[in-house]
Amino acid sequence: MREVDWYGLGAFGLPMACRGVASGYTVRAGSERGQVAEFVEAGGSRSTAEVQGLPIVALCLPSATEVLDVVRDLETASCVVDFSSHDPLSARKAAELLRDRGIGYVDCPVSGSVELARDGRLTGYLGAHTDDVTEDVREFVESLCSNVFWTGGLGQGQAMKLVNQVIHLGNVLVLGEGFDLAEQLGLAPETVLEALKASSGSSRMLERFGQQMLSDLYPRQFSARLARKDIGNALRLWPDLPVAAMVEERLQDLVDSGHGEENFTRLAKRPEK
Repeated sequence: MREVDWYGLGAFGLPMACRGVASGYTVRAGSERGQVAEFVEAGGSRSTAEVQGLPIVALCLPSATEVLDVVRDLETASCVVDFSSHDPLSARKAAELLRDRGIGYVDCPVSGSVELARDGRLTGYLGAHTDDVTEDVREFVESLCSNVFWTGGLGQGQAMKLVNQVIHLGNVLVLGEGFDLAEQLGLAPETVLEALKASSGSSRMLERFGQQMLSDLYPRQFSARLARKDIGNALRLWPDLPVAAMVEERLQDLVDSGHGEENFTRLAKRPEK
């Protein structure tokens, strides 16, 4: 199966869909929403193009609401591969809705950056055992994700993504506190960054965003609004996460103050009083 219908041509969905085209798939936009013109320019097809046979349907949508809206209206497909980030219960609900129509479903939320999405080097969390998906689906996922982790049964991919979000968003908040302390103690930002990279305080978030954060720059990769959605999903499933609760409060403040579309790393910046 080399034909794909793709729903969600946003910040991550667009480079992922384009990577699918570059990997030899015939990829059609599932709708005319999103960055369709850029997708077509990269070799994708509009939603009106004809597709032979039953395509794989790929979803990379902002929330469970949009995922379930597409699933309810979907009539034919071989399998739905859901790269969206939401929650285990919604993944199981989507699978249940599709099961009655004989359509498979697997959740595979992803982690990485726009650049990694463009290069097919994302990390994917497959909510399945190795014998739960067809070879076509496995090859499709592996064309977009260089690291694939089989997390267990349906919905467990979403569970793993939430664990990742709690840890990495909490790390950004702690980085902000450390940078505040460094400023108060008169340390030069360049010294702080290089020293931390060589110390036990280093992290992936420090390496990717430390310089931007110290320079008070927040070019968007993943919006504070979507990060707020993820941390909220985690807290609904397990409220006893005190650091996550602080992260949620900071992200909600950003959304309420009009900064929701800026990069999530702005949560490290102490709110102005």
